[in-house]
Amino acid sequence: MKRVVSFAAISLLLLAGAANAQSGITGGQDGLHQHNANTLGQWNFSFGFGSDVSIDAWSLARGAQVYDENGKSIGLYEMDGSVSGNINVALGLFNWLDIGANLPLYYEYVGTTTGLGDSLGMNGMGRGDVETWMKIRLPIGNDSSVFSTALFVQGFFPTGEEGVGLRPRHTWYLSDDYVAPFTANSIALAVNGIFTFDFSKRGIPLRWNSQVGFLYVFDDDRSNVLLYSTGFNWLAHRKLDVFLEFSGEMRLQEDPFPTDPLSDPMIITPGLRFHVTKNVDFGMGLEVAVRTFKNFSYKGKEEMKDADRYVLTYSSEHGRKATYSYAPSPLFAGAMTLVYRFGGSDETNTDSLIAAKVDSILDARKAAREAAINDSLSKIDTDKDGINDAIDKCNNTPANFSVDSTGCPIDGDKDGIPDGLDKCPSTKPNTAVDTNGCESDFDKDGVPDTQDKCPNTPAGVGVDSTGCAIDTDNDGVSNTLDKCPNTTAGITVDSTGCPLDFDKDGVFDINDKCPNTKPGEQVDSTGCSLDSDKDGVTDGFDKCPNTEAKVSVDSIGCPLDFDKDGVPDNKDKCPNTLPGVKIDTKGCPLNKKQDLDQLKKGIQFKLNSAKLTKSSYGTLDDIAKLMKQIPEANLEVQGHTDELGSSKTNQKLSEKRAQTVVDYLEKQGVESNRLRAVGFGSSKPISSNKSRHGRKQNRRVELVPFTTESQQ
Repeated sequence: MKRVVSFAAISLLLLAGAANAQSGITGGQDGLHQHNANTLGQWNFSFGFGSDVSIDAWSLARGAQVYDENGKSIGLYEMDGSVSGNINVALGLFNWLDIGANLPLYYEYVGTTTGLGDSLGMNGMGRGDVETWMKIRLPIGNDSSVFSTALFVQGFFPTGEEGVGLRPRHTWYLSDDYVAPFTANSIALAVNGIFTFDFSKRGIPLRWNSQVGFLYVFDDDRSNVLLYSTGFNWLAHRKLDVFLEFSGEMRLQEDPFPTDPLSDPMIITPGLRFHVTKNVDFGMGLEVAVRTFKNFSYKGKEEMKDADRYVLTYSSEHGRKATYSYAPSPLFAGAMTLVYRFGGSDETNTDSLIAAKVDSILDARKAAREAAINDSLSKIDTDKDGINDAIDKCNNTPANFSVDSTGCPIDGDKDGIPDGLDKCPSTKPNTAVDTNGCESDFDKDGVPDTQDKCPNTPAGVGVDSTGCAIDTDNDGVSNTLDKCPNTTAGITVDSTGCPLDFDKDGVFDINDKCPNTKPGEQVDSTGCSLDSDKDGVTDGFDKCPNTEAKVSVDSIGCPLDFDKDGVPDNKDKCPNTLPGVKIDTKGCPLNKKQDLDQLKKGIQFKLNSAKLTKSSYGTLDDIAKLMKQIPEANLEVQGHTDELGSSKTNQKLSEKRAQTVVDYLEKQGVESNRLRAVGFGSSKPISSNKSRHGRKQNRRVELVPFTTESQQ
């Protein structure tokens, strides 16, 4: 493995990867992975993005060894690698409280000599589990104290994509079932304590941050985790920090894999953080996994030592499997961060002090200019109203208008029309007026708008004293337009004022409980179609008008008989009987080898597989023989599962099982156009999934006859 080439390429990435920069922290201002106890300040906001990049296949799987479901190596290239990135935001709600969120984005390049990386779906990009967080700075000490501390709470939500990637991005993603590299498929909650010692407040350019926390996963199949980090920051210049960090995650339970700190992420990160401006930080570093020092010579045999204790199983979206040993982190990775903060101030910035002095000078000059202008204006009266422009608020007053002390025209009744133009100078306060200052009458009905309750009456309509159209029978249609002016109160009328009868059945809509009756149907006093046997089909269309109560009927009102065997479905104990099969009085085949409900019980599959058990073939042969005896019969094979596992996996398993049955029947000579396979996954249980017996009943195959359009 060409480790020297890999290391050189990573170094180049540190210089060229600014477009992918990711903040490795949530709202902090130091290093990449360390947290500090500082907060943003009220209403200050930060936005960041970035990534860490590795190009070594050992960062994907232990020793770059990945095997397909047949135990064959998929042949990773030495220069395969991964990118972990995120977009993060933070907001200071108070000086002591920040909230924020991170959206992780991951990319895995799984190049293989066999091409199996693409067919397994590992190669590609996907989002991770969204993180939301809250930081509370505890009231210990004051702003000048060296020591400060904070409580940091994180929540992780399962928004990540499945069926892509190879290396699990966090230790709590590990499972002894199928692992999803980019998601835990479960909610997780972490509580952390953060401690900061800022010696720069005593003149020493050094800051030390430490954090430790406990993460709980709401899934019994995954381990809870210890989170930790510590970092030293040398404040070499007001524009540059030099830092050294140690960070990691450690599983606290043996299940599903043995605990060993060196088998979990443990990273040393040296780097630089540039304070480009007061609001912009740019950081870069080299992530070095501590496990690298256990095998510094990169011997493949040493790397795979005890690897069988941490074997993961990957499942693609198409159900293909792969196995490999867990690699907790890249051996080496280049990392960057770019963060922009809105608001805040830097009191030590000499540029700010200079700017303040300049602002003072500019303010003084502005005040002098305004004083000179006011002195000139005091001698000018543009509109000749006797008020100098310096104090005239209305310096365009028309000639001969009386004005007040501010130079604005006098408006005695305060209606917005100056007295010089007001033809009604004594209008009551708050009265709407027209351009002449008189009360307005918008609809010209003779009632002023102040008294008009219906200010939009159409022209020519008679109105009452309130300005509203006269409507003697109060049906909503004015007398001028009402062709039925004496309609009884409460009856809905049309635009001419006459009672509505939408379906023309002779019952007014106000009394009609079925206002959409079809033309020609007989109705009762409520306007509803007659239905003597209460089967939902009205007497006018009911071919079986005396159907028993609660019996399902077809469109012509006759009892349903799905299998057309002469026994209605409500009495048929075997509603899926094939055509021509002799039955008993209950509708069930006399010959049990012709009874689909009995035959389906003999179809069994191996656990979590679409492979038939040996005992199933005899039953399938009986079904094939029956289908050949009845050439007009068609059969739909329906696959069902319990709800264990993901809905996507269950759906695909149910479809494969149904297709396996169809494929076998076709091999036995049943025409393919007479068969079809359908999978319903876990969506149609017939028993509770909370018990083993119930789940067993839900894992089943149903055999349902169907007809084609030509047969119908």
